[in-house]
Amino acid sequence: MRILRKMADMAANAKFRIKLLVSYFVLVSFIILILGFAYYQISARNMLSNVRESLGNVVINNNQLLDEKLQYIRDKSEMLPIDNELYRVITEVDASDNESLLKADRRITQILFKYFGGDTDMYASFILTPEYNFGNTARMFVMPQGFFASSLYRQAISGKGDLVWIPTYRFAETLGEKDMSNLNFEFSKLVSAVKVLNLTFLDEKGIFHSLPQTMQKPILMVNLTTDYVGKLFADYARQSEFHHLSYGIVDESGNVVIDSDPERVASLDAPSWLGEAIAKKNGSIQKEINGKSMVISFSRMESTGWISYIEIPVKDALQDLNALRRYSSLFLIVMLLVSILLAYVMSVYITKPISRMKKAMKLMERGNFHIHIPEHGRDEFGHLIRTFNHMNGRIQTLIEENYASRLREKEAELMALNLQLNPHFLYNTLTTLYWIAVENNQQEMSLIIHNLADMLQTSTRNKKETWPLRTDLDWLNKYIYIMSSRFENLFHVEMEVEEKLLDMEVPKLFLQPFVENAIIHGFAEKEQGGKIGIKGWSDGNHVQFSIVDNGSGMDKEQIDRIRSGKAHSTGMPNVEKRIKLLYGLHYGFDIYSAEGSGTTIILRMGMYPGQQDKTEVQ
Repeated sequence: MRILRKMADMAANAKFRIKLLVSYFVLVSFIILILGFAYYQISARNMLSNVRESLGNVVINNNQLLDEKLQYIRDKSEMLPIDNELYRVITEVDASDNESLLKADRRITQILFKYFGGDTDMYASFILTPEYNFGNTARMFVMPQGFFASSLYRQAISGKGDLVWIPTYRFAETLGEKDMSNLNFEFSKLVSAVKVLNLTFLDEKGIFHSLPQTMQKPILMVNLTTDYVGKLFADYARQSEFHHLSYGIVDESGNVVIDSDPERVASLDAPSWLGEAIAKKNGSIQKEINGKSMVISFSRMESTGWISYIEIPVKDALQDLNALRRYSSLFLIVMLLVSILLAYVMSVYITKPISRMKKAMKLMERGNFHIHIPEHGRDEFGHLIRTFNHMNGRIQTLIEENYASRLREKEAELMALNLQLNPHFLYNTLTTLYWIAVENNQQEMSLIIHNLADMLQTSTRNKKETWPLRTDLDWLNKYIYIMSSRFENLFHVEMEVEEKLLDMEVPKLFLQPFVENAIIHGFAEKEQGGKIGIKGWSDGNHVQFSIVDNGSGMDKEQIDRIRSGKAHSTGMPNVEKRIKLLYGLHYGFDIYSAEGSGTTIILRMGMYPGQQDKTEVQ
């Protein structure tokens, strides 16, 4: 208790920075340890899953390749019973005449080579009768008496004409070769396929013949070594990064066909998990075998029904996690050191509100008054930020009021100008000119005067800063018609504007200065072939317009003069100022041009005037 009380007193009297360091260190250490443990467990589970999937794919792929080989043998064996030459040789041979048997042996050897000679990995193939073993005996010889007394013959009979696969067996023991039992020879252990040959013959008259009932049906025997069956698995085991990998193939009775341990081959040694594998046919399981946790991936062969498998210890599957454990420990140490440093410099964050205000002031200095600093807390800094946001809002209101005042002044000037010019007098005069042109069959002139009158009427009657895009495009079309009449055959204009944009409010005559610039300056050196493309489309709450011409273009210096307001043309800078006032400082237009390659203008504005986005200062 005294120790705890003393520690409590020390904590109470410690400086705030020490408390912060200790608490932050303990908190970060706890979080890193928990996350490290969770990460290790998840990584182990994922790695084990990947290993199981990888081993499963290897087993399935090896089975498919082995099935293809065994299926080849099965397909060829199906052709033998209907081979006319084989039928004649078997039925015509005289078992009591050695010369007849030798001739039949040569012919049957050729027939077997025709069917099975293409597979050089096949060990030997025979056709056996009680009297003779026909086939190539260069590698091995099977005594007919021993074969017909063995379990191989009984399994061939049980197949009733189908090819029966015999799991690995000991040659000497199975075929009664007692003298060879203690010898080591190449084919001491074999995998065989046996089949009763129900030979038939179709003569030239189309009559179907089968073997006489008094003749015992011959047996096909195809022999494979265990290397032939297990080569794929042995190759994978040699190349694998797993040091304790084992593999094997067993039949459903537990007979070992192949195994990474040669001593287990040709024995009855069923794995403890065989029943579960037979039920599932394909998959992976995790079992305790001899006190070790093992991962077993298995798959059933389609050709034989045998179960192929690969098994490795879970420890081997997770061997890469040792490096992960070392890196995790190093990461933990680094993070603890970083946590101490972070705790030490945390006081710097007290100045973060001041940094936000400094950033906001810089934005205001550039003319962006649509800024807002997030308000957090009720302390002195929170009160200062709220006061700053209120001040900024008031400045923005004053700017908008000043802008509205300037608009009213312009409207008053325009109204005074309208009164001075007496628009009614101008309309009447233009109408009179229009009818004079009509009476004198001056159709072109009459259309020009009519369009000019409509343009003047539209401009003077609308005293707002904006009007519908439909009205602006109608006004622009009339302007283009007048300019087309002035510059005959010089250019033509194509418009493509989304239908839904036609009713949106836009700045008055915002496209006309760009079209005029393209006609007057862009086509100054052209006599014909000028093209102007005008497009308008929406992008969420934003709208874009493009004006593209194939005129003479501009160099970078000319573009800079236009953007800086030093060029003689004031129309384009005026449009940009109005867009920024109506929609915000981040709207306006961009110029893309080069000498001799035309000019592209991209205008960006909001969907609704006056709805300006506020910039959050972080």
